[in-house]
Amino acid sequence: MPFIKIIRPFNCLFVILSVFFGAFYQSSISNYYPIIFAALSAALIAAAGYVMNDFFDIPIDIINRPNRILPSGKITPKAAYIFSILLFILGITSSYFTQNIYCVIIAVVNSILLFSYAKTFKMSFLTGNILVAYTTASTFLFGGLSNNNVKNSMIIVIFAFLYTFIREIVKDGEDIEGDIKWNAKTLAVKIGRKNIAIVSIFPTLAIILYSVFLFVNNMIRLKVFIVLTVGVSLPLTILIIYILRKSEIYRFANASSLMKINMLMLLIILWVG
Repeated sequence: MPFIKIIRPFNCLFVILSVFFGAFYQSSISNYYPIIFAALSAALIAAAGYVMNDFFDIPIDIINRPNRILPSGKITPKAAYIFSILLFILGITSSYFTQNIYCVIIAVVNSILLFSYAKTFKMSFLTGNILVAYTTASTFLFGGLSNNNVKNSMIIVIFAFLYTFIREIVKDGEDIEGDIKWNAKTLAVKIGRKNIAIVSIFPTLAIILYSVFLFVNNMIRLKVFIVLTVGVSLPLTILIIYILRKSEIYRFANASSLMKINMLMLLIILWVG
């Protein structure tokens, strides 16, 4: 069904799991009620952002991804826009039932940012990448707030921000042709696909150094640090080398997809550890 597919169900499920992760990471259950509504709110707002992004991306997706729901005509642009606004409203309303004013504030701010990203900032230099990294990381904070677990949730918030930022600039390299045609000012357009691969080295190093910081400060155990190095940092480094060797679109697309799996591995390692 087009209206289900356009909200990216798998991504929304990942958002829900992110909220639960932030709520329960190294913490016991205090109250299911606000956590459930936090997960529902975050998923609805994320879904709204996906739909709104597709709405504003129709001209570009006709070139880059013509088989998507809107370019292929399976849903009209007007219906998609109304659907997105409805999802935003439902998401903000759901945040009220978390009984946490900070969750409500984040829900409102993220809704505004996702709309602004889709309409304007996606085409801008670095701003769009930072906004996506923030909104992704904020789902873990959202969960932490809903269960009074902010301190523990911040560990994954920082990881999520850095990893999402890397993936976003890699995706810029994948989408560069359509972005150039529509006069976008993304990082890839400004510096070129080859240099995107070089830039991605720095946030990758930041992730590695952050893992070291957590270990040195006794925030993660030696076993967790070793598994993070082998299961996350090493594969990520290999992916960066992969796109550095030959800066071709298919390599950026492959790297972007594999980074999703690597991010999931990061969550599993931290949770089990």
